[in-house]
Amino acid sequence: MTDPTPPKTIVPGREVLAPGYHLARHRHLQPYAIVLIAGCFEQVSYAGRVRVCAGDLLIQPALDCHANRLISSGAAILRLPWDDVDGLGGVVPLADLDAVVRAAERDPREAMHLARSATGPHARPRRDWPDDLAAGIVDGDVARLATWAEETGVARETVARGFHAAYGVSPRQFRAELRARDAWLEVVRTRHPLAAIAAATGFADQAHMTRAIRALTGAPPGAWRRDRRTAGFWRDAGAQRPW
Repeated sequence: MTDPTPPKTIVPGREVLAPGYHLARHRHLQPYAIVLIAGCFEQVSYAGRVRVCAGDLLIQPALDCHANRLISSGAAILRLPWDDVDGLGGVVPLADLDAVVRAAERDPREAMHLARSATGPHARPRRDWPDDLAAGIVDGDVARLATWAEETGVARETVARGFHAAYGVSPRQFRAELRARDAWLEVVRTRHPLAAIAAATGFADQAHMTRAIRALTGAPPGAWRRDRRTAGFWRDAGAQRPW
């Protein structure tokens, strides 16, 4: 992994996206959500490739990495604060878009709570072989890319080229980023020893984990434990928070 740009911050509120809007692959430190008021765009993230249209709620988890491309002639979005979540987020339709938008005019966190209780079933992401490979990497089902390519009948060179075209990175970098993110989440959510986190997340040793986290985020684990921006991520060991 190469050194990234610093994770972006978000400001709750409305934004109008001009026709042709495109945002290259980037990261956000804090979890947040997007309510699409009008228009339609595609997002590519660790959760897969999804289409987000008016009335949808898009959950963006902590330190997610995604790219966005507008596919309508303009759009209007509403960004909301969101609590730390388990998993990789996703898209769900809102039962009452107008109620959420009205609530956001009074209080963004009121709108967040309303949105959490007013969602429908998960929307299905795009499914093509790059998406199947991404899902397999996320689930830990792909031990060797060469074996996966052979079993699915996709040429090895096509795997690397096609996945990069769809997701903006190679399959190996995608997997390396996910492992570093898993370790980073344990660093900021728990007080487990760093060596124990390294072992639990599949790194050869603590130094290897430290290099990976620094490459992903721009800072080592110790710095993140001292960073006030991640103070709200801490949770008791074993606690789970549904999104």
